[in-house]
Amino acid sequence: MVLRWTSEPVGDAIVDIVLSLNEQALKLHSQEVATASYSHIKPSLSSLDFIGRKIDEVEREIQELEGHPGRYLRSMVNAFRYFGRSLQGDALPYSEYIRNIQELPTALITEETMRKQKQVVEEGLTNLGYKGAFKEKADKWHTDTLISPDQVIAVAESMREKSKEGTLKRVVLLPEEDGIDWIKPITGVFWSGYSKYTGDYRGNLTFNIDRPWTEPVLAQIMCHEGYPGHQAFYCRWDYLYQQGKLPIEASYYLINSPTNALFEGGPESALHFLGWDREEEETEGIASSAKQQYKLARDYIDMQRMAQTNACFLFNDGEIDKAEAVEYMKKEGNLGEVEANNCHRFFSDPIQKTYYPAYYYGRWMVGKAYDAVAKENRAAYFTELYDTPHTTQTFIDAVSKMTGTEFRPFDQAKKAKEDFVL
Repeated sequence: MVLRWTSEPVGDAIVDIVLSLNEQALKLHSQEVATASYSHIKPSLSSLDFIGRKIDEVEREIQELEGHPGRYLRSMVNAFRYFGRSLQGDALPYSEYIRNIQELPTALITEETMRKQKQVVEEGLTNLGYKGAFKEKADKWHTDTLISPDQVIAVAESMREKSKEGTLKRVVLLPEEDGIDWIKPITGVFWSGYSKYTGDYRGNLTFNIDRPWTEPVLAQIMCHEGYPGHQAFYCRWDYLYQQGKLPIEASYYLINSPTNALFEGGPESALHFLGWDREEEETEGIASSAKQQYKLARDYIDMQRMAQTNACFLFNDGEIDKAEAVEYMKKEGNLGEVEANNCHRFFSDPIQKTYYPAYYYGRWMVGKAYDAVAKENRAAYFTELYDTPHTTQTFIDAVSKMTGTEFRPFDQAKKAKEDFVL
């Protein structure tokens, strides 16, 4: 039985729009943007003009739709329109695209917020016994935990079953058929890891071995791509749809939509969900010394994401060029040359540029929400995250209701200076 929030023609049209946008992205940029679709609907809209007209029709039909379905679908359909405009090259301000496609803030992350995160990282390095200036400590830690490229897949494989076991025990149930069929290396790409859902509850993972990997960072990304990250999300959504518990209007994943911050924020917080970075959580097979390393890695990635996200906005707003963006990330986030250049390739890409902020903002939104919810309410929290279609704003409102206080995930420390200084 198919669950529907709208009439059959409207629900099917929404999926058709998503899959037709995917066809256009493949045609224009050779990139897949609908990375999962669980229904049997096929794309039929052969141009961006046809897609735009269908969006007009759907918008009229859902204007009076009440409650959560109405809020969710109106945000999604608005994002479809703006994503279509980005595909056809409309020269709108970058901030306008981000607000409408992702429902995310567009102000730069303040110097004070970045300074405080750097302090957290430095404290973690000091606690592990590293001495000297910040960069000396960070670089020595990186050297001490580095994995050779030919060992990346073996280390990732060693975490697969342990992370799945923790996911089933602590986070979300998955069908018995779920599994990752293979984990392979790749070179020449700008991303670090990639989770490909192949259908029927199965998936594959790929890791970029051009970039340097440390064991604590690889643990974060393995959980992000696998369990309880992307593979768990893809599989759970597929299962819910087949059980008639996920509406057809949300039976897909489209990058560049208001679901992006959850789709990346959950995986960005995946290791945290397992308790692998928390001394107070009982987790079999994860030593206290490893947890200290994993917490530091999470804090370090957060620090880097801040620099990367600011560079993304500054570059796409035309305030800095490529060379300045790369130097900014190296200076503020302690990224290496390869990582900084890969990140620039990511956020300057015509498809990915309106997606990239989901990593930083998703991490803070989903991670802060998890920490705000009482331990006895975690099952309800994971139901909201994994089982309920949400946009950025509907998720924020759901967390506010769950905690009984206004949830404000994007608040940050005030600027130390009136103007942001490069």
